[in-house]
Amino acid sequence: MQHHPPSGSASPRPITTTGTCGNAEATADPEGSEPHSSAALLREKEQLEHALESRPVIDMARGVLVASYACQPEEASEILVTASQRANVKVRDVAEAVTAAATGRPIPAELQAHLAGAVRTWQARHERRPHE
Repeated sequence: MQHHPPSGSASPRPITTTGTCGNAEATADPEGSEPHSSAALLREKEQLEHALESRPVIDMARGVLVASYACQPEEASEILVTASQRANVKVRDVAEAVTAAATGRPIPAELQAHLAGAVRTWQARHERRPHE
């Protein structure tokens, strides 16, 4: 249906509309930037898929660390994150190296040094805590 301005009006007023794209609302930014596009939704979908693919290897690595160092799963996550940050690589890459090591493949030397440092940091913190 077309919008007609009331008679006697000097110029038509702009019409603001919003629509939906799937479950996400598509609206224009008042500053004039692009609306939420299907490209943005596709990027988010790809990021979520990547996260779902990464999760199992990270969980397996946590299990290897829990079994190897008698730490809690949350502490194993901290070890992975610390090694990742020190080596400047993704947590998934550290996790893949840890799980590969569990099957007998060597961890790259530089990553091994960062992982060992992360374990030492965890052990030092763990020793300072009162035992429950």
